[in-house]
Amino acid sequence: MTSKPAVILNVNDDVASRYVTSRVLGLAGFRVVEAASGHEALALADEHTDLVILDVRLPDISGLEVCRRLKAAPRTQNVLVLHLSAQAVGPGDRAQGLEHGADGYLVAPVDPEELVAQVHALLRLRKAEREVQALSAEVENQRRLLELAISSAAEPIVLYDGTGRVIYVNQALQASRGSHVVHGVGKTLEQMAAEDPALAPYTRLVEEALRTGQVQRGSINLSSSERGPRHYSFVVSPAVAPDGRVIAAMSSSRDVTEERSAEEFREQFIGMLGHDLRNPLNALSMSAQQLQRRGGLDERQASLTTRILTSAERMDRMIRQLLDFARARLGGGIPVMRMPCDLFDVVRRTVEELRASHPGRVVQLEVLGDGRGEWDGDRLEQALGNLLANALKYSPADTPVTVQAEGGPQGAVLRVHNQGAPIPAEELPYVFSAWRRGHKARREGGSAAGLGLGLYITHQIARGHGGDVEVSSSAPGGTTFTVRLPR
Repeated sequence: MTSKPAVILNVNDDVASRYVTSRVLGLAGFRVVEAASGHEALALADEHTDLVILDVRLPDISGLEVCRRLKAAPRTQNVLVLHLSAQAVGPGDRAQGLEHGADGYLVAPVDPEELVAQVHALLRLRKAEREVQALSAEVENQRRLLELAISSAAEPIVLYDGTGRVIYVNQALQASRGSHVVHGVGKTLEQMAAEDPALAPYTRLVEEALRTGQVQRGSINLSSSERGPRHYSFVVSPAVAPDGRVIAAMSSSRDVTEERSAEEFREQFIGMLGHDLRNPLNALSMSAQQLQRRGGLDERQASLTTRILTSAERMDRMIRQLLDFARARLGGGIPVMRMPCDLFDVVRRTVEELRASHPGRVVQLEVLGDGRGEWDGDRLEQALGNLLANALKYSPADTPVTVQAEGGPQGAVLRVHNQGAPIPAEELPYVFSAWRRGHKARREGGSAAGLGLGLYITHQIARGHGGDVEVSSSAPGGTTFTVRLPR
């Protein structure tokens, strides 16, 4: 697609000169419009005119005045003006023409090639100016959008220049009296730290970001009369120019006081579960064990003592599950300590324990491949034990439970399969949710029901290893839990 030719208005009262100029420009590919007077030129010129070749001496008004009016009118202020004169050739005349707004000045007679070259040069200049104007407008639009985004952000934001002087703070920071940075616009980092020593850790990291060009993260404690002591976390992001110079930095902060309080509560809660609940339970178990060792109990007393120990063991398992649940939900997840181990040894040990505790049941074991890797053997034993106990609980007593362990190049896969009634389809999406129990356990109630945390904990253990666990269940195929563990 070819571009439209530039429109040139040729203004000259001399017919011969006007003809020659128009012909030269027409042969060069321009669209030429002619005018013989200043008033005619002002009437013909509009926003579609690209350039006016204007004789200085016209019969009605001066070409200098025509140029001034063209540059003063909004619709023609961007039109290029090239003065052409055979009489006013002195330096003062040229300077006067340029001062009236002309973009160029030629003295007639003009070589045709020079005239066309001068017109092309002026049009290129105007094109470059328009591109710069468009780019400047786009930059200004982007600046306004960025300022709007920063000013309306919910988090307090501070901008620094390359020397560490505060140049901008957003509305969120202005509204926050918990940070003295709101009073630091125009101040240097040194001044801010000197006025409030509590800001020193913060200002040091801003200086580090400006020095190294690397993102810095940290936290500070600040106090105000309105809100009391508050804890803030912040991130300082430097702006690096193409030549590698750090030209600015932006700091965003967040009030994490409530989050810190919640973390402290979580730690206290987990500590209470692990210590305050287990202490009386341990005392109860030890007392019952001493009664058994002492002997001399009649049948009823021995039965009660055994029941106490069994209940204490069950309570200990429930406390362990609650601890794992608390760590997964309230803390950073169930802790997993990876170390070299043989997964197949873990599986064999778990299967043997379940066989011993369920002497009437058949638990089949199949292993394939290499079981060596870096895993938390104790946690995987716990996860597999949950799956096996679940399979034994929800399958007919005369059917086997199958455990498959397979080690491949990328990781290992554990499968636990049992026959029996399938898990209802509507329950499958929630099998690994906390406090969920199978439909059979809910019907039976009592101690068989448990807390409903076993599968949830199993899922968390798998995720702690970077893996996952899934379930499939149908009437003809039975139920299979599959655990995938990367090496």
